[in-house]
Amino acid sequence: MSNLIVRIFTNLSTRIMFIFYLSIILITAFFIIFGYYTQLNLQEQRQYDKLKAIVSATSAAIDGDEHQRMMEDHTTKDAITSNDQNMTYHMIRDVMTKTSEFNNLNSAMYTMVYNKSKDVFEFGVTSAEEPYFRHEYHDYPSLLVEKMDIGGTVPRYEDKHGVWISAFHPIKNGKGETVAILQADVRFNEFIDMVRSKYAQESLIALGAIILLALIMIPYTRKVLKEDERQKQKVRIQAEIIEEKNKDITDSINYALKIQNTILPNIDQFKPYFGDIDILYKPKDIVAGDFFFLDKVGDDVYVAAADCTGHGVPGAMVSVICSNALSYALHEKNLNSTGEVLDQVRKRVVEKFSSSPDGIKDGMDVSLCKFNIKTGEMEYSGANNAVYVLKNGSKELDTLNPDKQPVGQFDHATPFTTHSIQLQKGDQVYLFSDGYADQFGGDKGKKLKYKSFKQMILDASNEEMSSQIRNLDIGFEKWKGDFEQVDDVCLIGVRF
Repeated sequence: MSNLIVRIFTNLSTRIMFIFYLSIILITAFFIIFGYYTQLNLQEQRQYDKLKAIVSATSAAIDGDEHQRMMEDHTTKDAITSNDQNMTYHMIRDVMTKTSEFNNLNSAMYTMVYNKSKDVFEFGVTSAEEPYFRHEYHDYPSLLVEKMDIGGTVPRYEDKHGVWISAFHPIKNGKGETVAILQADVRFNEFIDMVRSKYAQESLIALGAIILLALIMIPYTRKVLKEDERQKQKVRIQAEIIEEKNKDITDSINYALKIQNTILPNIDQFKPYFGDIDILYKPKDIVAGDFFFLDKVGDDVYVAAADCTGHGVPGAMVSVICSNALSYALHEKNLNSTGEVLDQVRKRVVEKFSSSPDGIKDGMDVSLCKFNIKTGEMEYSGANNAVYVLKNGSKELDTLNPDKQPVGQFDHATPFTTHSIQLQKGDQVYLFSDGYADQFGGDKGKKLKYKSFKQMILDASNEEMSSQIRNLDIGFEKWKGDFEQVDDVCLIGVRF
């Protein structure tokens, strides 16, 4: 015997088997000893829940106005002595009797009315064989009054008839006033015996099942452990494969970022044409569907903040097409007006995607501005994206509204509108996508929205543009907090 025990504890698998089955025995013993009391409390709570559901549903079926009139018409003790004496009493009792029978209640249900002047409850309708109309209930739990309007449960209590658990619920009239309470009781002594008997049987069955299961599983334990090790090795190999593939995908996306960066202009090359200019650019993923566009044709500098369909790799692919379409409209078609440029870009984008057998309708929302660096005239056209203008010395942002249509396939497309305004030195213009204002955050996890976005711009507007962008970036991160960034963010600030 001693040699067998040594062999069991020397071998890892048999040692694990021994510990496993010893644990089963200890756990089973624990649940047999302590689980009984836990089960009693659990079953008691279930019985409370059942009683609460019964009185809640039954009180809803009782007409509170009719009950109130019955009590007002019969103000003395034993004014109703038979179940058929009063029609309202008969109808309410019928509802309560059917409920008691359906739910196998071992005690009568009853309604009670609180007499405030006497500080007693008086019985109304009961499902018992004989009425005890307006008999007084003196030694009632105080919570019957405290929770009369919402209902509740009565903790275990004892009277001359035994130990009880109860639940009650208000009966309300058409005005929503509590006119009575409905109470249902269960004799706790019988409940304890029922639970004790049922739990003893279930415990024996469970114990037998656990022992039988343990005996059946003994021959297979070592096999299971070996199979588990084989599966772990397989998972490790698969994890290495997935990690390698993820690395390949990440490397591809990072290379896509390099490609996308080739379409993004160097902002430093355009700073000499303005009093100040800077950009806040925050892709949601490594690559973005948002992009910014700057180009100079003669004395005109074109600036755009664009939001292409989607984000990540799909959005980045669309952004390349849309950026090239802008360059095509300016340099191949030699268009000048911002509205005509967007019309041509839309035509170019629709043509690019029209050959797809899947009917792709991608495109972009964009705000496009043209600044004449000599005259100070600014043209603006927009596809769903507005532009804010802050005049020098002003404390309010003026909004240039876009056309409510995208640059892309659209059933009711119309030519884009060209707005023209005269800028003075020190005027500031802000172009942006919807990613900033649509970000969820704050204490309540709501969208920032454009009203707050405009105020954040105004709060930072007295600073140099680089400081403005930095403050707006800090404000965005503070608002976002621990929430995930929901979209790409692109914001361009220009001081003329």
